[in-house]
Amino acid sequence: MGQYSGFAYLYDILMESTPYHRWAAYIDKMLKHHLQPENNIVLDLACGTGNITLALAQAGYDMIGVDISIDMLAQAQAKITNEKILFLAQDMRNLDLYGTIDAVISTCDGLNYILDEAELETIFKKVKMFMNPGGVFIFDMNTEHKYKNVLADKSFTAQKGDVSYDWDNHYNASTMINEYQVMFKPINDEPFMEVHYQRAYHVDAVCDMLRNTGFKTVAVYDGYSDEVIKEDSVRAVYIAM
Repeated sequence: MGQYSGFAYLYDILMESTPYHRWAAYIDKMLKHHLQPENNIVLDLACGTGNITLALAQAGYDMIGVDISIDMLAQAQAKITNEKILFLAQDMRNLDLYGTIDAVISTCDGLNYILDEAELETIFKKVKMFMNPGGVFIFDMNTEHKYKNVLADKSFTAQKGDVSYDWDNHYNASTMINEYQVMFKPINDEPFMEVHYQRAYHVDAVCDMLRNTGFKTVAVYDGYSDEVIKEDSVRAVYIAM
């Protein structure tokens, strides 16, 4: 699982077009719909540089952010002013909290970094174990359609701010593993490469794992919208209770 160690300080530049506030507003709407007003302790799994974590904290939630990368968490911590956020450096496969939470979220395809079905199911078990009764689990995943047909075996080049990158992509349909090889070229620093791996999961398989780990109700949407998942959706959003 990639730890984003080499380019944590570039991450927000590269992801500047990500609609964090729209996603956070969608999550806030769903949390308000499913939770009682007093139930506001929310865990953000694979929180990265904390953009969604911070937005939800500013919306009034007591936030816990968990990420495997200390470098990413340092970027997240630097954004805090008066918000109530606890950041923990943990591998989500070994999640260990100090108490229970009312909801769990995971955005920006963090769960696609889990390459083994058994490990993904273990994460679901841990989420359920630490969640209070009546809690909700909201997360997104890149779809197989995105890896197979959008990213595929293609190369991408882009310039954002003071950094450019060359991205070579490869998707293995038999293993459902997607490999990113990205060469970063900061204007004022030495180039460096990082290789990351993500896995595609069939929607039905994810739903089965959620139900196997104790979630009774599972809905799947086309991205952060009210439309159900489609064959050509690039991002699936799961809401499990």
